[in-house]
Amino acid sequence: MRAGHEIKFIVLIPVIVFAIYLVLVPLVFLIWASFRSAPFGFPGELTWNNYIRAYNDSRTYILVTNTVSYAVCAAAISTALGGTFAWLLERTDIPLKATFYSLLIIPLAIPGVLFSIAWVLLLSPVIGIVNVAIKYLLGLSQAPINIYSFAGMSILEGIYLTPAAFLLMAAAFRSMDPSLEEASEVAGAGVFTTFNRVTARILRPAIFAALMYVLIAAMESFEIPGVIGLRKGIHVLATAIYLAKEESPPDYGLISTLSMLLLLLSVGLVALYGKSTRLTERFATVTGKGYRPKIIDIGIWKYPAAAFLVVYFTVTVVLPFFVLVWASILPFYQPPSVNALAHASLDNYRAVWSYPGVGKAILNTLAMVLLAPTIVMLMSAIIAWIVVRWRPKGSKLLDVVTFLPHAVPGVVVGVSLLWTYQIIPIPILGTMGILLIAYITTRLPFGTRTMNAAMLQLHKELEEVSYTSGASWFQTFRHVVIPLLKPAFSNGWIFTAILVSKLVGTVIMIYSNQSVVVSLLVWELWSNGSIPETSTLGVMLISVLMFFVLIARRQGNKWV
Repeated sequence: MRAGHEIKFIVLIPVIVFAIYLVLVPLVFLIWASFRSAPFGFPGELTWNNYIRAYNDSRTYILVTNTVSYAVCAAAISTALGGTFAWLLERTDIPLKATFYSLLIIPLAIPGVLFSIAWVLLLSPVIGIVNVAIKYLLGLSQAPINIYSFAGMSILEGIYLTPAAFLLMAAAFRSMDPSLEEASEVAGAGVFTTFNRVTARILRPAIFAALMYVLIAAMESFEIPGVIGLRKGIHVLATAIYLAKEESPPDYGLISTLSMLLLLLSVGLVALYGKSTRLTERFATVTGKGYRPKIIDIGIWKYPAAAFLVVYFTVTVVLPFFVLVWASILPFYQPPSVNALAHASLDNYRAVWSYPGVGKAILNTLAMVLLAPTIVMLMSAIIAWIVVRWRPKGSKLLDVVTFLPHAVPGVVVGVSLLWTYQIIPIPILGTMGILLIAYITTRLPFGTRTMNAAMLQLHKELEEVSYTSGASWFQTFRHVVIPLLKPAFSNGWIFTAILVSKLVGTVIMIYSNQSVVVSLLVWELWSNGSIPETSTLGVMLISVLMFFVLIARRQGNKWV
């Protein structure tokens, strides 16, 4: 038994230490760097000058205003659309629910950088297919829509984040006791009045929690502002940090102070998010009493609602994927026409392996997709057991620490890792090792939330039976706990792999020519103006990610 306890601590203690190291050490170095008068590796002293310089610059306040406005607009759009879709699919008699549910999660397969590139090809004032078509049909001399604008960025981000908002709110709509809605209808209120005055108010905490989540995601977003905003000088904090790093020499003081500012904004939002989720018990309507969720008949509105869902899927998946496919079969990009079709071929797909760096990027991505999700989910399973089952002193603090990276924007994680491994004598800067650490750190909150929820559903008597039979903790965890957590573990692994494949904002701060992954290569090709090559690689990446998303959806249905 003593040996079993020794194995238990041999496994648990290193995981705890490693999780704390991953999260807290880079943040400490980031804070330290923001007060240094010189970069690490050069003589310097502690000073407030970096902050004084940043906060005396009017451009800093413009950046903050742009960032907050951009995040608020995008979050409002995504929450409104996600809430509407959740209500339609969970509470109404709209047709083809299962199909629409699958269609709404497919956009998760499209990386933000490719989504924004596709919409540039669709709505660019010069080469955008939609603008060209409208100009031709209406006889206009100028493009009617300009994607290179603050409004264009915000709308795209809102549309892109809608699936996340939908998934966060769908469960709340599904599990709400409909008795209060029925009382409203008995009192003579119509469907939409009942939704506004009863349903929306009861689910206010869940809606607010979803709003906070997408607000945080929009606040740290780099891809859409990077593709659209940088070209026209519309900057947010994430892109300003990237530009400061790209200067020669890099402005390390500005990088650190802007990173701290973005971090503080995100931490404030995470605190609000945590408070909103704690308040949900006050609005609980699901009790021990049995009830059957009522499906609301919305009459003839079900068909316009279904059409609206089709339009959303077209906007988020069909049109972006179509324009990328179109660009990938041409030797040089041009809007669709009979003449352009004559030049179409699959030459780009045959030549893709000869593009500089593509083979290495694909192999690097494959390695990260296999390693990062596996490490994340194994760590998350162990941490979930510590927090939910063992509950030693400090377990709540461990839970908070592992969730903390959710409050740290991706570019800030990249900056903090950059500082950390300039000081700590571990030679991983510019290698795949630092990318692996970045992926694990940023995806750990998702993994721990997934495994915590699954662990709460397992009764401890299942483990007690194993211990009674003479099994050690390690044997019990391996042969009892992990198999029972397999559905959540597998689903979490798949979605973590998808997120790893899409990530740009974090790794763009720390990669080198030897550690390029596919998502970064797409960014590089686009930045160099290589539209056919960008599109070819993008179509291949999206196709693989769509396959993963559909597998996750199928497995989720099987395990529900």
